[in-house]
Amino acid sequence: MSLRMMHPARRVVITGLGVVSSTGMGRSEFWKAVVEGRSGVRHITGFPCEDLYSRVAGEITDFDPSAYMNSRDARRSGKFVHYSVAAARMALEDSQIDLGSVDPFRAGVVFGNSSAGNGNVTDEIYERFLEKGMKGFGSTDCVQLAAHAGTAHVFIEMGLRGPNATVGSGCCSGLEAIHQGTEILRSGQADVMVVGASEACVSRFGLSLLCRVGVVSGHNEEPGKASRPYDATRDGLVLSEGAGAVVLETARHAVKRGAPIYAEVRGYGTATEAQHLVVPDPSGIELAHAFRQALQEARLASADIDYVCAHGIANMDYDRADTRALKMVLGDRAHHIPISSIKSTTGQPFAAGGAWQAIASCMSIREHLVPPTINYSVPDPDCDLDYVPNTARRARVDTVMLNSHSFGGTHAALILRRFEDTA
Repeated sequence: MSLRMMHPARRVVITGLGVVSSTGMGRSEFWKAVVEGRSGVRHITGFPCEDLYSRVAGEITDFDPSAYMNSRDARRSGKFVHYSVAAARMALEDSQIDLGSVDPFRAGVVFGNSSAGNGNVTDEIYERFLEKGMKGFGSTDCVQLAAHAGTAHVFIEMGLRGPNATVGSGCCSGLEAIHQGTEILRSGQADVMVVGASEACVSRFGLSLLCRVGVVSGHNEEPGKASRPYDATRDGLVLSEGAGAVVLETARHAVKRGAPIYAEVRGYGTATEAQHLVVPDPSGIELAHAFRQALQEARLASADIDYVCAHGIANMDYDRADTRALKMVLGDRAHHIPISSIKSTTGQPFAAGGAWQAIASCMSIREHLVPPTINYSVPDPDCDLDYVPNTARRARVDTVMLNSHSFGGTHAALILRRFEDTA
């Protein structure tokens, strides 16, 4: 079925963007910081980490959850819930939608995360248990630490009663949430979906786990320069936290209400390495398969891609996999189209990363502007593409391909394209 033949009720568009991050709060501040290459990575102040080899992160330090949700619920819930609700509320506001005019059973939520309450609410509950036993538990603690708490709080706060799901596919969760929301809309079960992902693992426990595995950067002297994707001197990811959310609607619903449309969701692909929980396959074969799946679903050719918003977390093998997969799929064009990683500016928030990439990609399409890969100074012979080093670039951007890569070897690819009303 061609795009022109696809019914408007099955075409899915993005109409609202919401961001919670140390780089910038809200769509406008986030995009401005990403384009200008102003890093949100700083020395950690929220917990002692002098004994850890990595002491920098994209830590959110000034955030009041009661500005976005019921104060009592905010006190009982964890940071990953706070970030989820705030990003969702921002996205809905940005979409200019009147939820009162939407059948609540035709509006749903899909949110993802990889660590749920670990790093905040789970740690606090466990400390109370060690101190007081069962008497230390609150009446809702058993549900506040669960991964589904983020999704549940979003639909409770927004009064949405339609389809809902929680995604837990690691760093691919943000893209997978967009995919699941898109499929729900295409199936006819809903008209509006609020989708995204959140993470709150910037904690002593979370960072200690990553230090034990040895995947985080030890570049502590200049925090803003710690994340160096595709650079030969890169030494690991920089942990960050926050949330990203987008409002998805059927094209028919969005056009009918005159909604602002950032982009159309055109294709999605996924593949796994089936190799190891931590050690990645740097060949790029699996990612290339995911890219091809996404192109096939989008009914596009590799020549249609104008920009790649890549995973790029400054892991040696992950960055090589990005590069090699793009060469397999794009051929000679891989050397001639812009490819960049916003993680150089934002750090890596695991599940929320794909949502942030989708938001940045929507803004690239709207502004015809490609954000830079900052901290790029020493070329790596194994990563020899155009990573838009250090400075944003004007370019015609109608179609963006983006990817995520999770621990465990999962790859996800998404294609967003400028919306054309062909009805």
